[in-house]
Amino acid sequence: GFGQTSLVNWESPQINAIELTPDGQLLLVVNTSDNRLEVSDNSTGSPVFLRSVAVGLDPVSVRARTNTEAWVVNHISDSFSIVDLPTGRVIRTVLTGDEPTDVVFAGNPERAFVSMSQVNQVWVFDPANLATAPIVVSIQGEDPRALAVDVTGSKVFVAIAESGNNTTIVDQIAVSAPAGPYGGVNPPPNSGNLFDPPRTPGQPPPPPVPQIVRRNALGEWRDDNNRNWSAQVTWGLHDQDVAIIDTATLGVTYATGLMTTVTALAVSPAGLVTAVGTEALNEIRFEPNVSGIFIRANLASFDPTTPSAVTITDMNPHLDYSTNSVPQATRDLSIGDPRGIAWRPQGDRAYVTGMGSSNVVIMDSTGARLGLIDIGAGPTGLVMNSAGDRLYVLNRFDASISVIDAENNVELERVSFFDPTPASIKLGRPFLYNTHLTSGLGQAACASCHIDARTDHLGWDLGSPAGEVKEVNQDCRQGEGNCADWHPMKGPMVTQSLINIVGSEPFHWRGDRETVAAFAPAFVGLQGADAEPTAEEMQMLTDFVASLRFPPNPNRNIDGTLRTVVTTTNGTGNAQTGRNIYLNQPVLGGVLTCAACHALPSGTDQTVDFPPVGPNAQTLKVVQLRNMYEKTGFNRATLTGNRGFGFNHEGDVDTLFNFLVGNGFTFPPGPPGNQQRRDVEAFMLSLSIDTHAGVGQQVTFDGINNGNAQLITRFNSFVTLANGAQVGLVAKGVQGGLDRGYTYLGAGTFQSDRAGETIASNALRTSAALGSELTFTMVPFGSQQRIGIDRDEDGHFDRDELDGCSDPADPTSVPVVYGDLDGSGIVDIDDLGCTLNAFMLLSSCPAADIFPCGGGDGLVDLDDLIGLLNAFAGISLCPGPCAG
Repeated sequence: GFGQTSLVNWESPQINAIELTPDGQLLLVVNTSDNRLEVSDNSTGSPVFLRSVAVGLDPVSVRARTNTEAWVVNHISDSFSIVDLPTGRVIRTVLTGDEPTDVVFAGNPERAFVSMSQVNQVWVFDPANLATAPIVVSIQGEDPRALAVDVTGSKVFVAIAESGNNTTIVDQIAVSAPAGPYGGVNPPPNSGNLFDPPRTPGQPPPPPVPQIVRRNALGEWRDDNNRNWSAQVTWGLHDQDVAIIDTATLGVTYATGLMTTVTALAVSPAGLVTAVGTEALNEIRFEPNVSGIFIRANLASFDPTTPSAVTITDMNPHLDYSTNSVPQATRDLSIGDPRGIAWRPQGDRAYVTGMGSSNVVIMDSTGARLGLIDIGAGPTGLVMNSAGDRLYVLNRFDASISVIDAENNVELERVSFFDPTPASIKLGRPFLYNTHLTSGLGQAACASCHIDARTDHLGWDLGSPAGEVKEVNQDCRQGEGNCADWHPMKGPMVTQSLINIVGSEPFHWRGDRETVAAFAPAFVGLQGADAEPTAEEMQMLTDFVASLRFPPNPNRNIDGTLRTVVTTTNGTGNAQTGRNIYLNQPVLGGVLTCAACHALPSGTDQTVDFPPVGPNAQTLKVVQLRNMYEKTGFNRATLTGNRGFGFNHEGDVDTLFNFLVGNGFTFPPGPPGNQQRRDVEAFMLSLSIDTHAGVGQQVTFDGINNGNAQLITRFNSFVTLANGAQVGLVAKGVQGGLDRGYTYLGAGTFQSDRAGETIASNALRTSAALGSELTFTMVPFGSQQRIGIDRDEDGHFDRDELDGCSDPADPTSVPVVYGDLDGSGIVDIDDLGCTLNAFMLLSSCPAADIFPCGGGDGLVDLDDLIGLLNAFAGISLCPGPCAG
């Protein structure tokens, strides 16, 4: 395994990660892991690196507003950075809602539309007056991300990433009721009156389970056996995939029924809205029936004037899904995990990136597939030049840009940029994402459901009637031997997040997977791969999963404390009061506290539990509670819910409040008890604490706002948190025409990116001026030196490297020390001796011809000797050959 690194891996999804300025002269790329915008000269069509601009944490999108101004969306920092491209300066940082993902410019007058994924909103800014509060447009759907603009600029299209697929869950009680489609038989059959595959002889009775159903075109809720459950489903869902915002009125309409997960949007020159993403077949029961075929990579298109008329195309026409395995050469034709789409201006072709398949597929204007180009690992964003003859693709996983000849559809070159991602992440990522490596058809991977290492928010019934009972081998809360063995027919269970699970074993809702390595059989059984990964490969996956962290919890204060007012599903709650109830009040049967089982900080004591709630009940793990705020959106009380699955292992509980109403909880009667439920819910919604709530927060000083009391208070709160070692604090900006960085040391002092230079915090703040703006950012504690002053972590600070002709983005490159003739890193007696001998003509020492800096008149003369003596004495006349 690998040890902890200075890089915290939130695995934030890239959206519009690569961009050309309108004149095509500059190519812009977000370097998500390095918190930077990479700027290249593209005047020849081949990108040549110009500069790297420090922005916020985890930038995921960039858009060029003009040839000289770019807006960079910082997913973890909850901000966007406005960058002056000619100078590489962040001239302004604008704070946003939680986890912004994309920005576009549209309308007359022009306005900026920024998607806020966590709060289901689009914020509309006036670029000419950013001091004015934005207009907030609510989106009826979960996780709006990618944005696109129509050809006239009159409409903005919003991809609703977690839009769902018209599936939901009928609870176990309704399935077992005699009035149901199977007369109360539970589990119901899935093939007429039989099970497919047939049950293993001698199995004990399976546990009663809920049922996944899907709404058809007639509005009927049916299962995979075509039985009608409409009488049992009294709620409804949006299934709205793309929001359409009128830029004049800000009114919103929707396109529906496109796909389960929408990852990218583009508008064709003909005006068609085209979306790419995946469609999940989670209504099909049992692992043998979905093995290898459970996901599709789709392209959907519609005319925005008639959004109800949708055309859907499977981008893998070579697959018929009649088998779960094809030869490797056929798998290699597949696209998996599509993440970006771009059209040629001629309108004849669209290009789609496959992040999981490391390729680009070419589609024509009808949706037919024309070809495929293999490129670098993990391609996400892509952009076409105005002539339509060059396509630029960002390969996220190997930090490179593929330049593609769009006339002949061949990769011309691959240009790399610096990536601080450690080997443990790079080696393990393929076993989550790589569809060609890990599945039988080449279109599926673990990440098909564990999207960006998170969850698709769907329920899946991945048991098997043909399976075997597994003996419980974990600590049982009722004592050894008192938990029921795990039946192979386990019923529907909601996909769990992989973030920060290592250390909270066992895994799965039932605790029936001891470690990450215990999932190796799923590569064959569920994904159709030829063989399980080796033990070494599963260790690589484990090391990668161990790197994952939840982002800052949006329901906590910036100092990490709990709030007294948190919006819950039916009012507000006090998270501080809720914590006290959670820890100290016996609300379960009047005997147990919440914490008795769901121990803090993660919400689990890592045991398995067997509450005798009915015949043939299942043994389940005491589950962690750290991503509860991500699971909201299911609502049994409405016909227009955002999700079809909610809380609990089956996803059949729509809100945490309703979970606390039954299930053996004994809160006081009436309003006092309901308020306590809201308080506990507020605490549970605030429970993700892997990353300090203040991490990513920013403030930019520009000279004009240096005296702004509100900003100074904000800055001082950053310093206070850094003094307590809760976070790190860095500052970045251009000063005196040079890129500069600073890291907070404590006691009111910053270390600059020159080793011998420190500055008081208030002096640094007040040094900001127009043209010399400074942005302060709170970063995870332990990452501040890398992010602030030593980008490549080679022990040489960034400005010292630049002063000394060294590359701060290359750990093998070290600065040249003026007067260090033998490359030892210091000016010592050997360098002085070499110069003296050459000066007295006793020996040759050409390197001694050093004065003035980088000079060299062909002679080792008195100037060189004086220069060397000064360097030896530590009073070098020049800091290095690249000074200034």
